[in-house]
Amino acid sequence: MRRNVMGCVLFLGIVCSVLQAKHTLVMAVSSNIGTMNPQGYHNEAMFAQNSIYEGLVSVDKKGVIIPSLATSWEISKDGLVYSFHLRKGVEFSNGEPFNAEAVLINFETVLKNRTLHSWSGLVHAIQSVQKVDDYHIKLILKMPYSPTLNELAMVRPFRFLAPSAFPKDLDIAKYNPKPIGTGAYMLGSSKLGVSDTLLKNPHYWNKAQYGGIYYDEIVLKVIFDPNAKLAALRSGQIDLIYGYDQIPLEIFNNMRHNPQFTTHMSEALSSVNLVLNSGSKRLDLKDDALNAKLRHSLAALIDKKRLVQAVYGGLQEESDCLITKSLIERLVGSMAPEHICQARSKEQEKEERAESLRFLASLEERGATESAKILHKEGIEILFSGDNAAHKMMAQIIQNDFQRAGIAVRLVASEPSIYQNRLLKGDFDMTFSQTWGAPYEPLTILYSMLVEGHVDYAAQSQLASRALIHKEIANLLALHPNTQAFRSTFKKLLSLLEASGVYVPLSYQKNKAIAHKKIQGLSLGVVGYEVPFWDMYE
Repeated sequence: MRRNVMGCVLFLGIVCSVLQAKHTLVMAVSSNIGTMNPQGYHNEAMFAQNSIYEGLVSVDKKGVIIPSLATSWEISKDGLVYSFHLRKGVEFSNGEPFNAEAVLINFETVLKNRTLHSWSGLVHAIQSVQKVDDYHIKLILKMPYSPTLNELAMVRPFRFLAPSAFPKDLDIAKYNPKPIGTGAYMLGSSKLGVSDTLLKNPHYWNKAQYGGIYYDEIVLKVIFDPNAKLAALRSGQIDLIYGYDQIPLEIFNNMRHNPQFTTHMSEALSSVNLVLNSGSKRLDLKDDALNAKLRHSLAALIDKKRLVQAVYGGLQEESDCLITKSLIERLVGSMAPEHICQARSKEQEKEERAESLRFLASLEERGATESAKILHKEGIEILFSGDNAAHKMMAQIIQNDFQRAGIAVRLVASEPSIYQNRLLKGDFDMTFSQTWGAPYEPLTILYSMLVEGHVDYAAQSQLASRALIHKEIANLLALHPNTQAFRSTFKKLLSLLEASGVYVPLSYQKNKAIAHKKIQGLSLGVVGYEVPFWDMYE
């Protein structure tokens, strides 16, 4: 009898331990995720902020705006009033209710720090936020701003922190509050240089949509070196490597054929571009038309097909447009009638290269003796961040293309913080940039061109068409997207940017992931900062 009792106790213990076993996903990251301030930028990992905090609206895997903490909304005909109906029954991870008061206090602290969020046009467009009732608010704008919903969907700063977490003066830019959001996960423990842990939010309102969230905790293990990440994956220390900046293409390609793991790639997220600075003295022929001709001539020397194949191994396509084509088509349809963002045939590329060579050879005849000396002897700079292997390889290939045409090029690999400072000051001849993808692209990207401190603002500084470009951006941001006026203005703006020669589209960036084969449900969307932990299971 005693043996039977002991056996039952042992059996029940095993059952209980099985029932209580945690489902844990271990993912490699290059650094700790930060304090998880919902309005923080420096060293705050966007994918983790996105897992902890939610906004009024979100974007799906195709980049389409969908309801989140607001179930529906209406926009006034003049575009100045956005009425949001809030989702009922939502709680923050500490059990605190989400309601209109929570929305108001969060918007108040965002507007308190407008300067910090100056990249956002919406921050400057908001006049006030009004409570209609506990689950209905109105956003009042000073002027129409077409990317309003897009910016509300972004990972920061318009995400919601529990009211009890705010300091007395509401200034969470100064004080890092306890990260209490309504998202699928909440911050657990952090060990500097070792790991961070996200825990499943017990109060999460949307878990039913996913049939229950499988992973109880996400352990984010700090491993800086890409090869060390791969070794950790092979040895079973981690389950997942995620992100285009986390996985060198050589590693990704090798792992595609390993039956123990699965590789995943998204559709095009954003565009990688070479930026030619209109304010560079080395690229100045003292004539606006000739300067544009010079930029286009240099661009025509680049063999993009060879570059993309060499750098990305056929995993990414070459691009012909500053803005991702899928996003353009969603906004305005085909650009074909205007011949904007169109791929060149081999014959066209050959003709453009020949014309470019003739133009570059004729600089002295045109009186640009000093410029010819700089281009052919002293050399122009390609600036890149020294920690970006892809940009380094692209710079080397472009240098080779230019040198074959008699153009002298110096490569300058800069420490990341110095690199950023040089971009902000416009202290470069050529450099690389990447658009931001959904939901930022294309409208918020275009708005950033108006803001001092962005690389585009500096690169366009000496364009003859700069004032017109800025005017058309302002016009576009005031128009409703679903109108002919919006479509025609957008096309005109893209045409102006293309004609300037400042941007040389190179490739469309894609997100990548390598996972242990036990991981199921992993699907990469077009939002680059999103890691969909809530979709995954074993």
